[in-house]
Amino acid sequence: MKNRKIKTLSFDLWLTLIYESDLSANSDIRRRIRSEKIKKKLSNYNLELSTEKITSTFNYISEAINSGHEKGLDKKFNEWVLQGLKSLVTDRDKITTKLVKDVSDVIDEAFLEHPPNLLNGVLEMITSLRKQYNIILISNTGLTSPEAYIKWFKRINLFNKFDKFFFSNDLSLAKPSEKIFRLAFKSINSLPEEVLHIGDNLNTDVCGAKNVGAQTVWISNGVTSTFSCKPDYILESVLEIKKIFLQSNR
Repeated sequence: MKNRKIKTLSFDLWLTLIYESDLSANSDIRRRIRSEKIKKKLSNYNLELSTEKITSTFNYISEAINSGHEKGLDKKFNEWVLQGLKSLVTDRDKITTKLVKDVSDVIDEAFLEHPPNLLNGVLEMITSLRKQYNIILISNTGLTSPEAYIKWFKRINLFNKFDKFFFSNDLSLAKPSEKIFRLAFKSINSLPEEVLHIGDNLNTDVCGAKNVGAQTVWISNGVTSTFSCKPDYILESVLEIKKIFLQSNR
């Protein structure tokens, strides 16, 4: 390792540890399930809307979330759901706290019914690394609550592999904001230079972590790129992470 000895490994989630079946970060199947569940829930409140309108609205919300992430911004999960409902429901008096919660719950149900895939070998890799390092997760989350992620992590035996979790839509902060990195590193009692952050996004992961003084690994997923912030290490897959430790011990 370069400079100070690494104490903590900080992982990104999407397109680093988890992927959709087509190796992307979006699932049309889950979006369809989500829209159908929202339509049914709204119907219970005498709000009749087409699945097409619901899909279009919440796809737009997802795009707004992703756009905000690139600037280090996010909101609480329920606030995003409320924003979507305000775009769908013309009578604002019908948008109650209970409606927001009910729609939030069915959005999470869609995620849990059709979750993404954990990359084969990740559990074994992190189990091995935990013998020597603190392990944390810093994730820019989409239209899924932190509670749903935790429930899924427990289901797939990923939850106990991490010391702490930091979700953007729980903290109302997103990578590349320095605040989320500093908050995460401080909570694990590590100086930034004692952290190796591993992720696929050159802006949010590499630039964000380097800006606070952490070392970085870019997971390229087979893509080539020019660098506005050059990562310390480049790997095609997170499963190659041990190569870095082997290099540093030579």
